Amino acid sequence: MSRASWIAAIKKAPVPERARQYYHALSQTSARALLEQARPEAQRVLCALFSGSQALSEWLQAHPESLADLLDVEALSHPRPVSGLRQEVQAWLTGALANQDYAGALRQLRQFKQRQMLRIATRDLAGLAPATSIIRELSDVADVCLSTVGRVVYEQMSRRYGEPWHVNPQGQWERTPWCVLGLGKLGGQELNYSSDVDVIFVYAIEGMVSKTPPRHAQTSPQSLSNHQFFCRMAEAFVTEVGRATSEGQLYRIDLRLRPEGKAGPLARSLESYENYYAQWGQTWERMMLIKARPVAGDAALAHEFAEMIQSFRYPRMLSERVIADVAAMKARTEAEVVRSGELERNVKLGRGGIREIEFIAQVTQLLHAGRNPFLQIPQTLPALQAMVKYGLLAAEDAQALTEAYVFLRNVEHRLQMENNRQTHTVPEDPAAQKRLAALMGFSSWTAFEKQWRAHKDRVRAAYESRFQTPPPKPAGPWLPPRIEGHEEIWLKLLAECSFRDPPAALKWMSEFLHGPGFGHLSAQSETSARELAGRLLTWCPRKDEQGRITNLGPRTLSDPDRVLARLDAFIAAYGSRAMLYEAWTRQPSLFEMLVLLFDRSEFLAESAIRTPDLVDDLVASGQLRRSKTAEQTLADLRHGLGDADQAQWLRRYFATEFMRIGLREIIGLADPEQNLAELSALADACLQYAVEVVMRRHRLKKPPFAIIGLGKLGGAELAYGSDLDLLFVTAKGARQLHRLSPLAAEIMALLSEKTADGSVFHTDARLRPDGEKGLLVNTLDAYETYYRQRAQLWEIQALSRARFIAGDGAVGQDFVALAQRLTNFARPDLPLAAYQPGWRQEIVRMRWRIEKERTPAGKEALAIKTGAGGLMDAEFIAQTLCLAHGLYAPNTLNALQQLQALKALPQPAANTLLENFRQLRRVEIILRRWSYEGESELPVDPAPFYRVSVRCGFATPAAFREAVSQWRKAIRQVYQQLFAQELAALNPVLPKSALHERQRD
Repeated sequence: MSRASWIAAIKKAPVPERARQYYHALSQTSARALLEQARPEAQRVLCALFSGSQALSEWLQAHPESLADLLDVEALSHPRPVSGLRQEVQAWLTGALANQDYAGALRQLRQFKQRQMLRIATRDLAGLAPATSIIRELSDVADVCLSTVGRVVYEQMSRRYGEPWHVNPQGQWERTPWCVLGLGKLGGQELNYSSDVDVIFVYAIEGMVSKTPPRHAQTSPQSLSNHQFFCRMAEAFVTEVGRATSEGQLYRIDLRLRPEGKAGPLARSLESYENYYAQWGQTWERMMLIKARPVAGDAALAHEFAEMIQSFRYPRMLSERVIADVAAMKARTEAEVVRSGELERNVKLGRGGIREIEFIAQVTQLLHAGRNPFLQIPQTLPALQAMVKYGLLAAEDAQALTEAYVFLRNVEHRLQMENNRQTHTVPEDPAAQKRLAALMGFSSWTAFEKQWRAHKDRVRAAYESRFQTPPPKPAGPWLPPRIEGHEEIWLKLLAECSFRDPPAALKWMSEFLHGPGFGHLSAQSETSARELAGRLLTWCPRKDEQGRITNLGPRTLSDPDRVLARLDAFIAAYGSRAMLYEAWTRQPSLFEMLVLLFDRSEFLAESAIRTPDLVDDLVASGQLRRSKTAEQTLADLRHGLGDADQAQWLRRYFATEFMRIGLREIIGLADPEQNLAELSALADACLQYAVEVVMRRHRLKKPPFAIIGLGKLGGAELAYGSDLDLLFVTAKGARQLHRLSPLAAEIMALLSEKTADGSVFHTDARLRPDGEKGLLVNTLDAYETYYRQRAQLWEIQALSRARFIAGDGAVGQDFVALAQRLTNFARPDLPLAAYQPGWRQEIVRMRWRIEKERTPAGKEALAIKTGAGGLMDAEFIAQTLCLAHGLYAPNTLNALQQLQALKALPQPAANTLLENFRQLRRVEIILRRWSYEGESELPVDPAPFYRVSVRCGFATPAAFREAVSQWRKAIRQVYQQLFAQELAALNPVLPKSALHERQRD
């Protein structure tokens, strides 16, 4: 009866002759009785095993005691959880380690692995589990085996040499943790029957080996370093895992995926890995690390490693050049497969193979998972499903790829189970083909081949739709080959690109392209460097024979030498040339922004070099595109109220905001008027925050005074490098003013004092009554008495730009209301000593004195602020006409526009004044932006004058000089028209000056 059922089962086996052969062989062993008692479903299962694996069938003959496990079909129908596998090993491992029986422990482990492979293969061949379950079980067994070898080897090593130790941040010695990380199919829990296992060895930190906790940091000559210990441990681990014995072999270990491949050390510290991936990491290493997963050792260290490499394997942004890199890798692989004649038969590496499905998933993850953490999945099939969910892959394409993946993995398993060979190639022998088709459930080779080809074609189509990209267009001019050996060609190119010192520029360019002399750049980084250098050279000025810039534009550089030097300093400060080049390549706008920053502002360039992540963070956070009000800035500042060092918090926040505002203006996201308004809003917020800090320090329930802004702050037109002109005003009748002045001084110091983090704004309270001799804080009624009885006309003129900034709002509004009354010369609020019938003439006299006394001798043509037709002409026009018409408008441009609307300023004159004032003020912003100094004259020296010309958008210095002259002439003409009577009245009195000479012209 039993024999008859066996004959029936054998006839139905995928490969009957193989089933019959191994059945008879096994029946000659001690397992005969079990075979005769086998139930029909168990017979079918065993016949499937006999058909599919010669190696495992022969192992079963040699170990018939394992047959009983294969006859329990109910148990075979379910996978073994990894916890159960670990418990089985732990049952004998603890005792073996206690007895130091390391060889015995490893022998039992190899036997354990063979039993599990037999069980899994039987489930697979009998169709009791899908391919996805099989590959997970194979991976679970590998995890248990590798973690066990890790324990055994560490125990053995530490008994011999001692344990590795390091000093923690608290200065105490502690044991140094280690871990083994699985990569590739092991990391992705997608192993096949004959996979190599790809691993890397990690230890936490450098230190020393000792059998007892060290008492001091000095090592003895005989002791090992942590690096030596873990490299030896890795070597022992590889030896034991790969050792071939009568019980079989655990796995073939592949260490070639470690940093520097075969040339690299077997084990590295966390810091060493971080430095390597940051500096030299390649695209294939990113893809490899997607699947990195702990398989042995300390789980916390493995998690720390994963956090450390997170930004490398899942960058927030990545150039789509990665697609070309992957396509090139695949092309090289196919070339090797073609040479072996297996392109169409290799189910892993060939056309339409498993590798193409994996590449589709991994490249999509590289491009998108940095911004979408739900795509950070190490397994291929779940990754494909996530891509569908987030709109990165069509559902029908994912289904086709999934079906192909399962089919091809099943083919791979059937090929490898035969003789436990690492093969992925479908045989050419007809008999072997027939057997493979039968094991795959097909009635003939033709039917199998048809299905196989259909899967290959769908995979290849999906792959080519993503990886057949046109070659990237070269950025910038043609670049010569490597600098070494082609120095003359490069020197000529740099000279053509307006570098003042080509030899020095060549040195910097050499480091930029090829790395510093003490290191080297990877091929990928050199490619990125050449692309970036090409972009840089396109922005360098090219000149014709007349010296005119022929490629003038918003990105044209004024000083390529300085830009290249600044780039060199920035790269050194950043510390990772490879990561930086990659970031710039994938986000060219970031590179362009930094180049413009280094060219347009020395002050901001130094700030960027001190804090290399600052610009990147502004771009990534989206803050760069925000135009912030004082209220929004103040809300941000208040997040730091709990900081112990308020001066440091203010300065660091200011540096970030100042960079944001400066960059917005440099790259054209904010026009000059917006730039002035945003700088003023930043000052307003910083002053209000300083008031709140001082109130908290002194436990004040309400602001002790109001802060009034004058000058550019009052007009909300603060420029780079402008001082904050302040008045401190308290309520009428307030007493004990001597207690308030230290509070005001504290506020000013909080903003003005220079620390290691710099300063915020320079504050100036000298415009208060009686200047430096007067009280720093005074009452509202004292201010009114002073302005009515003793103030000079220029002080009332300055009051026309008063604006409440911070502190006591009620007092501030009362002061502004007082200023409005005192500056209304259309309806004078008498008594007011400064108001006299000839007040307009006195203002013209003041303007003349400023022009004469503040304009440096011989620099009248450069004095765009104080000189004739300079910015002060327009400001005096605005302030005088506002006084005359009772208009309170502290902002100069707004005042001119309102005066135009009231027809207090004639239409043609208003248009001329507004247009040319805007042009001149833009020049002032560009001039001040460079050094953050209150510059009011254009440079005398030709070289800096040329640079300002380019930044202002002129092809030659002569053209710029002529434009400035015309703008100033237009402003002066309006000034002369509006003050014709006053100038005529003063003409006999005033000595000859540039003003009068220009007036007669």
